[in-house]
Amino acid sequence: MVFSDDINTKNPDLVSCTSVIWRKLIRLGPLEYASALAVMKREDMEETVLDMAKKLRAYADAVHGPTHARIAAVETRLQKLEDKIDENHKRLREEIREDLLQISAVQIRGSSTQRRCSSARERRYTPRAELWFFLRDCGENMNRWHGKSMAALAQRVCELMEVKTQRGSSTKREAAPVARSRTARYDDDDMSDPLEGTSKTYAQGKKDNQA
Repeated sequence: MVFSDDINTKNPDLVSCTSVIWRKLIRLGPLEYASALAVMKREDMEETVLDMAKKLRAYADAVHGPTHARIAAVETRLQKLEDKIDENHKRLREEIREDLLQISAVQIRGSSTQRRCSSARERRYTPRAELWFFLRDCGENMNRWHGKSMAALAQRVCELMEVKTQRGSSTKREAAPVARSRTARYDDDDMSDPLEGTSKTYAQGKKDNQA
C-alpha cells in the first residue's frame, strides 16, 4: 500500500512516487535487482506510481523475457522429443510383435515339417523298425523289448537266426537216413515200383500153388 501526503488524490496509481517510497520498494524486492532498481528512479523527474509500475513491468519483461522464451523453447523441444520417443516405442512394439508372429509361424512350420519327416522315416522303415518287425514275426514278446537299444535287438535277431540255422541242419541230418532206407528198398528189385514188385511176387506164388 502506497502512502502519500497528497490528500486530494484518491487514485493510488496517480500518487507521486517519491524517493522514500521507491527505496522502500527496493528493500522489499530481490537483492540481485536492487542496483538496477535504484537507478531506475530519477530524482529530477516527478513520476507517479503508475509510471514506475510500467517501468517495473518493462524491466521484468526485459530480464525474464529471454529466460521465459528459452524455457518455452526447451519445453517445446522436450515435448517434441517425448512425442518422437513415443512414436519410436510404438514402432518398436509393432516390429517386435511382427517378429514374434514370424517366429511363431516358423516354429509351427518347423514342427509340421518335422512330423512329416518322421512319418516319412517310419514309412521307409528304419533298421530299428526292421529288427522290431523280425522279432515280432518270430513270436517274441515285444513288451520285453520296449525301450531296448538297437544293439540289443540286433543281438537277439542274430541269436534267433543261429537257432533257425541249427534247426535246419539237424532237420537235414534226420531226413537223410530216411531217404537212404527208402532208396535201399527200391534197389531190391530192378528199380521198379515197390507195388509192382509185390504184384509179381504174389502172382508167381499163385502159379506155384496151382501146379
